Amino acid sequence: LFRAHPQTLDFFKMVKKLPEDEYNTNIQFKAHVINLMSALNQAVVNLHQPEVVAVMMNKLGESHGRRKIQESHFHDLKGVIVNMFIEVLHLDDATLGAWGKTVEFWYKHIFQTLTPNQST
Repeated sequence: LFRAHPQTLDFFKMVKKLPEDEYNTNIQFKAHVINLMSALNQAVVNLHQPEVVAVMMNKLGESHGRRKIQESHFHDLKGVIVNMFIEVLHLDDATLGAWGKTVEFWYKHIFQTLTPNQST
């Protein structure tokens, strides 16, 4: 994310001034990454309960909205993840399409609460 969109580093003051190879030494950054991966895992595990996932994503939107994260930042992240799916995991078009629909569902609910005045 930081290579493709260096401006996003501004949201991560704990590693902003560190060389990239030292990010993994920062405990706060590690905790954030673990929280991200846990949230993604829980969203996938609970896909059979979309109403639960919707609430989880609403909460994520609220917390990121307080930090002034914008929809464009989430789209930047999605682009990086899609590229990883293609380049590293070699996912086919059908699987990418399924992931795309899943992320669209997540983002719909994140964006509902990301900014207080935003309409969906």
